[in-house]
Amino acid sequence: MKRLASLILTIVLIAALLPAQVLAAPNEKLIALTFDDGPAGSNTQMLLDGLRERGARCTFFLVGYQAVNRPSLVRQMWEDGHQIANHSYDHPAMTGKTDAEIQSQLSRTASVLNNALGFELSYCCRPPYGDFNDRVLKAINAPCFFWSMDTYDWKSQDADAVYNEFIKQAKDGSLVLLHDTHKTSVIAALRAIDTLQAQGYKFVTASELFYRRGITLQNAKMYYSAYPSSYGTAEGFSTPVISSEITESGRTVTITGDGRCRIYYTTNGQTPNPANSRLYTGPISVTNTVNIKAVCVMEWNGLKSRTASATVTYTPSAAPEISISDGTVSMSCTTAGASVYYTTDGSTPNRNSSLYTGSFEASPDTSYKAVSIAAGYDRSPVSLLTLSRSGHIYNDLAVDSWCYDDVDRAVEAGIFYGVTDTSFEPNTTFTRAMLTAVLYRMTGSPDTEGLTEPFTDIDESTWCYDALLWAYENGIVSGYDDGTFRPKTSISRQALCAMLARYMRYEGKDINDIESGILDSFSDGKNVSRGFAADVDILCTLGIIRGYEDGTLRPLNSSTRAQAAVMIMRMLDAMDSVPDVIKI
Repeated sequence: MKRLASLILTIVLIAALLPAQVLAAPNEKLIALTFDDGPAGSNTQMLLDGLRERGARCTFFLVGYQAVNRPSLVRQMWEDGHQIANHSYDHPAMTGKTDAEIQSQLSRTASVLNNALGFELSYCCRPPYGDFNDRVLKAINAPCFFWSMDTYDWKSQDADAVYNEFIKQAKDGSLVLLHDTHKTSVIAALRAIDTLQAQGYKFVTASELFYRRGITLQNAKMYYSAYPSSYGTAEGFSTPVISSEITESGRTVTITGDGRCRIYYTTNGQTPNPANSRLYTGPISVTNTVNIKAVCVMEWNGLKSRTASATVTYTPSAAPEISISDGTVSMSCTTAGASVYYTTDGSTPNRNSSLYTGSFEASPDTSYKAVSIAAGYDRSPVSLLTLSRSGHIYNDLAVDSWCYDDVDRAVEAGIFYGVTDTSFEPNTTFTRAMLTAVLYRMTGSPDTEGLTEPFTDIDESTWCYDALLWAYENGIVSGYDDGTFRPKTSISRQALCAMLARYMRYEGKDINDIESGILDSFSDGKNVSRGFAADVDILCTLGIIRGYEDGTLRPLNSSTRAQAAVMIMRMLDAMDSVPDVIKI
């Protein structure tokens, strides 16, 4: 019994020491092809095309002086799923170099490769000529690959000879040395792949070969082969599966993949990489037709699955049409058989919301949101229509919007107009001409007869001509050094403050003696231009302009129509408490 217990314990301990990633898998025969000294122009392109046709992957040991002139080939290698590795910058024998020189050779090449790819990777290495010792490995400080099969392609430069040598030496777990600088090597390699694939061989990257054989790569160590062992062979990385379905919340995309990896994806058809992709954490909401690509990643360089691609078609039913007339709300949809669901509390409607069955009485200060749902279609976009307390109708402004109250007050006062009968366009950029027109209306649109035309780029056909004459005459606006006004130019938040401050002075308000100093409390207050700083500070003190939640003022950002309406209404409110200038 003691011997049996000891044997069981030994088996348990051995099992515990086995690499976690190694799984019981079919007896797949694996070979890692490696190509040195490229990229080599047309030879490499022919090789990449051939590898893609055969579904084979390999490892390219690139030299920097070649890669710097062929960045597109470097990118194609990586996007095709091959491993990119470092073979120095100009191919010196490393044992004759100092540690600093070795590291310079590798860092220069890594920089070239990163620049070609557009993102940073970690690179394994092969010392040129296979020339190394312990000091060299320590200076490299990355996993290094030698080879177990040398086809002597660099020596014979004969396709048949290279092919025959390849087939003669081919063995499960081999690390093969070739050079894509020779066309004969490319021809022989593709021919050998055809022969060996027919015999059940799989061609993988060097890192994948060692991973699947349960060997964890370590820095400053040289690796020669990964022949089968009693531990078995891990499965290859499974390609993600992309699926989509219509749910209550809209169309969602689900990606399933290899449990050993993390899934990264893009929605614009680009091959996922460390710079452009997102980590998949759960179903993705889709609101238009997208081309999704996804990959399972253990390591971005050499240990990842093939890329999955799927076009997810988004075909929504038509957005409902909402109208309010004579105090009655009506809704309709042009998609045959569609049902319309709506809410009145600001929430997004879904199938569980109120079903529209006929016209009903409208309530002031209410936003109506509606969607249509039809069999075979994705849920429609949300339609919005708001009936304000003043009786105005907006299709782009909800009651719970941050600017709703002030925008509606400005429209009701007649100092702001909607862009159409039902749209205010709160996020549209506010221009110098728009602000001048608003301030002119606030003053009652006084007569401008006899005033001279001050700017070279306006005339009587300009839509805000009278407003510009009035504003210039009263010192509220000024032009540029070239004599233009540039009415269509957007107005920054700091320039908006300056014009509002001038307007308050025009109205006789004594704002110059207002105690200020709030500007310094904003993290970007120093970005306010010197000529605007005093007026911006005053308007901050009066609460007319306020910062963002992150503590910034963003003075150079363009103002929107909503921001301008809110600031102008705050100004009118603040003017009631600002004393008039005492006239002596």
